[in-house]
Amino acid sequence: MKALLLAALLCSTASLTLYSNTSYASAADNDRVCADTDCSKELRRLIRLARSGSGDAAALVAMAHATGDGLEQSNEQAIRYLRMGVRQRNAMAVFLMSDWLRNGFMLEQDLAESQRLLDLAVDLKYAPAQYAKAVQLLQAEQDDQLPEAINLLELATEQRLASAMLLLAQLKQHGAGVEQDLPGAAELYRKLVLAGQVSARPYLQEVTALLAADQQHQTLVDELRQVENIEVIRVTGQALQANNMLEGIVRRLTATGQYDSRSVGSRIRGVSCDQSGSNCGVIRPDSSSGSISEALAGGK
Repeated sequence: MKALLLAALLCSTASLTLYSNTSYASAADNDRVCADTDCSKELRRLIRLARSGSGDAAALVAMAHATGDGLEQSNEQAIRYLRMGVRQRNAMAVFLMSDWLRNGFMLEQDLAESQRLLDLAVDLKYAPAQYAKAVQLLQAEQDDQLPEAINLLELATEQRLASAMLLLAQLKQHGAGVEQDLPGAAELYRKLVLAGQVSARPYLQEVTALLAADQQHQTLVDELRQVENIEVIRVTGQALQANNMLEGIVRRLTATGQYDSRSVGSRIRGVSCDQSGSNCGVIRPDSSSGSISEALAGGK
């Protein structure tokens, strides 16, 4: 029964799981960052940053070449830049390479190397990798691996990864692999709904109804019902917003001084924005990211 329940919960979050090996090839034009705007300036600067040692920039350039989004579609260049990022032990690049190898996308399938890279990305505390590893452990249906899976989901949830939050909430709601915690599940659903994750709204309504049966949770139920009635409206110019975000990424990476090829004293190859300890921005796509658009979305 436990195995069936876990399988059902994993299926229910499938829309937020790892992208498939066909996601690049089937990307719709309206998912492209550079379909209606010129990203060439930002991408040229990202290429320079990647060549100077920025793993974050290398991963984004690899995505652009893989999808043909803003750069010429090129398997060779995509692999080249992704390997640059992996050599820098950049978490995003390591995780992306793991996925490509697992799915045989652009590279010959290599499950052993894929697993090694996934474990490395977990060690690098990358939330999408923590989530992916947790799903692996849950699918193994071995009781002794459940604590590690839950811990990884909690770590990814602390970084506000939507897929991890949703799956952890469902496990808490149903008491699958963890002690049942309806208030804890409700809080996670509430955060997801307020962040614009419409897929969490039915789950929030369901757990609110369960809590309403107990008078001691009445205050919490009232608060949750207020959230249920909130309509989250996002008004954005997708292409312009994404273009501005790319420009912001370039600015923050450049501001660290780590990748300035004009100055030997400030140029540190092999040290990413993550590792620098500086107040620079780090791109953290969620586990469904298969394109620049999804990478920039971050928490979607």
